[in-house]
Amino acid sequence: MLVSCRQGAYGERNAAKNRQPRRLSSDEPLTHGKDDDGSAVEYMGKHFGDELGQLSLGEEESDDVVCGISESIARDVEKAAVDLLASRAFTVSELRKKLRAKKFPDNAVDSVVANFKSRGLLNDGYYAESFSRSRWLSSTWGPRRIKQALLQKGVPDGVVDEATRRVFQDGDGHSNHATHGISQDSMDRLFAHAAKQWQRGLLLPPDNRRARVVRWLQYRGFSWAVTNAIVRKLEAQHLPED
Repeated sequence: MLVSCRQGAYGERNAAKNRQPRRLSSDEPLTHGKDDDGSAVEYMGKHFGDELGQLSLGEEESDDVVCGISESIARDVEKAAVDLLASRAFTVSELRKKLRAKKFPDNAVDSVVANFKSRGLLNDGYYAESFSRSRWLSSTWGPRRIKQALLQKGVPDGVVDEATRRVFQDGDGHSNHATHGISQDSMDRLFAHAAKQWQRGLLLPPDNRRARVVRWLQYRGFSWAVTNAIVRKLEAQHLPED
């Protein structure tokens, strides 16, 4: 039996959902998951868990969006996708690759991925912002390193830029004057972390101490402009030894 291509009311309902996601508010409860390296990632907004849990593999809705594919294959692909998403967060590209690696037909995979995107179960915008915020707060990664990681995960360039802008320039949602592409709040937080690195090198010659902090900032993906601003501020303050 082949699944029909009818869209009907289901397609109309999901068309309203298929749009740029709203900004994640700081007080909105999120679904917590794990990224592929085991680190915590919050994703998909407060209704993700409910939506995923209520997804019925036997609903006619699911059949309506998968065209020319046997019903059993469509259900198998959906079940595999649900199992994957229940384990951790995925980008659209990552989930597609995982499903294709299971030898499902490309058209079945593409249809299920499109279905999940329209239902809000896959959203690169949410993923990219959550990933960016997590790496910034937990590992002090900068925009360049975050961007490189997200591009490798298949997130579109424009989506990555928007996510890092929200994290590094918008701060906590209030208006912040951005210097070198980073808000004052973010610069202050970065300076506090860099100061700890500076103090650990107090016994080194000044040039070596400076080079140590420069390497630390560059490795984490901060621009030369940000790096120079931080290092010059550290040198000006001559931080005393604890």
